[in-house]
Amino acid sequence: MAFGIFGKKDQPSQPSPAGSPGAAPVTNAAAFAPDKAEKFFGHARTVAETGNFEYAMQLYLSGLRFDPNNMTAMQAFFQASYQFLSSPEGKKGPGKDTTKSVADATDVHRYLKSLLDWAMKPTEAELAVQALEKACTLNLQEPANWIGERALGACLREKKPEKRRIMRVVDAFVKVQQWEKAIASAEQALRLDPSDGELGKRIREMAANATMTKGGYGKTGQEGGFRDNIRDVKKQQELEAADRISKTDDTIEMLIERAEAELIKRPTDLPTMEALAKRLLERGKPADEERVHAMYMQMFSAHGQFRYREQAGDIRIRQKARKVRELRAMLEKTPDSEMIQRMKAQEERELTQLEADEFALRVENYPTEMNRKYELAKRYMTLERYDDAIALLQETQQDAKLRLTSQNLLGLAFLRIGYHEESVQVFRQALERVDMAGELELELRYHLMLALIEQGKATKDPATLRDADKQASTIAMKQFNFRDIRARREEIKKLLAEWA
Repeated sequence: MAFGIFGKKDQPSQPSPAGSPGAAPVTNAAAFAPDKAEKFFGHARTVAETGNFEYAMQLYLSGLRFDPNNMTAMQAFFQASYQFLSSPEGKKGPGKDTTKSVADATDVHRYLKSLLDWAMKPTEAELAVQALEKACTLNLQEPANWIGERALGACLREKKPEKRRIMRVVDAFVKVQQWEKAIASAEQALRLDPSDGELGKRIREMAANATMTKGGYGKTGQEGGFRDNIRDVKKQQELEAADRISKTDDTIEMLIERAEAELIKRPTDLPTMEALAKRLLERGKPADEERVHAMYMQMFSAHGQFRYREQAGDIRIRQKARKVRELRAMLEKTPDSEMIQRMKAQEERELTQLEADEFALRVENYPTEMNRKYELAKRYMTLERYDDAIALLQETQQDAKLRLTSQNLLGLAFLRIGYHEESVQVFRQALERVDMAGELELELRYHLMLALIEQGKATKDPATLRDADKQASTIAMKQFNFRDIRARREEIKKLLAEWA
């Protein structure tokens, strides 16, 4: 294939890197050149289709040098980097040409280098946070949003999440005035250190800023920021329409038409296909869902990226859940209908089985992801597959964020299979770790009481039942109407009276 001005043999005729002789440094939005960038992006797409993913990465980075706000290109860069890492060549890491392309000393180059570093180690939270900080230095609003969400997720997935690193995510979101995301990140940091009163105060202040921003106060006459870099009014209107949470039907149709037109130009480009899929799901017609499901399955089959299979599964889950909601609504209107009751029960079980099947696939493809294992364990509990649930919960209880909820389910699973002593032990361990009184503490104590009742019945041991009564009394003093606590206390006292 002849690469023309982009070919490796002819690379001197490419636009000169920012900061090099003969090129103006690209350090801010005023020096961006989207038209020049599109030449790199177009060739990057072509190169990616040939399987030369590292060169595609280099081309995307070269284009982003001139248009760092381009979300489609940035996502395509990460797509190419994923393919590169999955290839034999990816095990060696990027070559000299790729690293050299981002080696200059401008703010844009520092940002692009951070993207490359993170793309090569996508699970590293520190690298994600560094990329976020560099994006905020350039005031790249949309990239900062996208990177920030993933940086926060990476921080929370660490074995021992670091409050200080999460606070860097907060500071970055504040820098680009993304108050809601800053608040959500700060709340995660506060969960790690509930005693931090200053952080609680800061969250309240950010909430006030969010309110002011939504109201548009204090912005009259101001200029600057991402929106001022939009090339023309029509493009700005389209972008604002795409970002708007609540869209009119006409707006959605316009966005779908635009996405369809882009797909005709680039029928195999993954970011373009993803953009169309997103718009079709926003419209949400049954035919749209079926088309997007087929698109995701096609993308999964062609590229082997499991996230597309996962998104296809989410569509099937959404469709089944909708049927369940419809039957529940019907049952509220005709509560005595045995036929609807049976249909609802059947659909609910099918939904749980579908979710279990989907999460089993996800666990298989993401074997170190504890959240997915926990979600699968919950479905196994509903399906009464207690042995399978126990095996998963014994893993997820090692995760600090999932420990108490996992132990709650683990204790119940042991109770369901008649392992009363093990159940009691798990609930006691969980109660030792509860930091403050609340709904979870009451739930754990209630389940401990149930386990003690069953253990007492099995062993005919009055001391165990008295312990159960002590747990019931503690619950009643804290919340007298908690579940069926009064009936449970009567059951315990009746058994103790019979054994006296």
